[in-house]
Amino acid sequence: MKKNKGIKPFIAGFLCCAVLIVLLTKVFNVGSLLIGTDNDMYRDLKSSYGKYYKMVKLIEKEALTEFDEDAVSNDITDQSLKALIAALDDPYAEYFTAEEYKVFEKRYAESYIGIGLAVADVEGEVVVYNVVKGGPADEAGIEGGDTITAIDGNKIKDSTEASAALSGKAGTEVTVSIDRFGKKMDFTMDRVKMDSDSVSWEVYDKKTGIAHVTIDRFKKGTSKELKLAVKDIKSQGYDKVIIDLRSNGGGRTDEAYKVADYLLPEGNIDVEVNKEGKETTHNSKPGDAGIEYVVLVDDHTASASEIVAAAIQDNKGGTIMGIKTYGKGVTQKTHRFSDGSAVKFTVEEYYRPNGDRVNKVGITPDIVLPRSVMKDNKAVLMAAAEELK
Repeated sequence: MKKNKGIKPFIAGFLCCAVLIVLLTKVFNVGSLLIGTDNDMYRDLKSSYGKYYKMVKLIEKEALTEFDEDAVSNDITDQSLKALIAALDDPYAEYFTAEEYKVFEKRYAESYIGIGLAVADVEGEVVVYNVVKGGPADEAGIEGGDTITAIDGNKIKDSTEASAALSGKAGTEVTVSIDRFGKKMDFTMDRVKMDSDSVSWEVYDKKTGIAHVTIDRFKKGTSKELKLAVKDIKSQGYDKVIIDLRSNGGGRTDEAYKVADYLLPEGNIDVEVNKEGKETTHNSKPGDAGIEYVVLVDDHTASASEIVAAAIQDNKGGTIMGIKTYGKGVTQKTHRFSDGSAVKFTVEEYYRPNGDRVNKVGITPDIVLPRSVMKDNKAVLMAAAEELK
């Protein structure tokens, strides 16, 4: 990894200018400090370069990776800030403009205006990975795995652009063009206010007392939602649960720790290691949810979801089924600026209870299902139910 060859001279030069101003004004009595146009110049410098400087210092202090200085521009614009972050050896680092951050934040909000679907970038395509039951997208017939090719007739380049295009005022129409295994289809729906629940459940099999719980992401309140779902499940006489983490790309790690703590008896959840090598251990407390469960995962199960899956597997809390997970064993921190923009980059790597890495490795399920089965949701749930029986 390249060291900070270009950034440090920039900072040094900036500091030298500041020192020179102090010397001229305070030591040699040439002019005065920050009067009139000088004060305006300081404000302009802070406005133009303050965020850049702050981003650099944040990254130097906390980011797990370093800059590729050759990729950094000296023109401090939104594009330059994006280039600055892109120069990190960090695939999860990102600079958001104020509008982009609103879209990013929406996924973890309590409610939003949209059609009730979530998208992800998969091999250069924008793919639907979750459809909210009862939402406009669900009622129209859009399914998980559909590829979005256009929205309102405009081609979509990535998931950020798709999320922005799907948002709008409640009651307005949006047309989504999708490709489903080569079949082209258009769906026109009205945008509505959607409650942003992250946990849903349904009865799978009354005879054997099996319920199916889906956690589609980890946002603020996910652990409370899960506890309420399990309470409802138990009240209806069910004690066996299929916990579905397929296509769950993660989210808030604090909620993942709470979920793991709820599902597991006393034990280790993970160990996080930061840039300085400082370790933070997360443990579960005595007691658990009091249910028998299996956990479904796939190659889109990542980050916070992998924290939960690895903890369950290593502590033998339940059986992990599916295919190997994504392998995102690192956590990011987001810093928001006063103008509404934000920067996100990796600050820690976590290790599973047995000490193994998750990052770029993934989690191999206890029971690996064939990909042919994984493509059939009914077959996957049937296999999970058989394991519970």
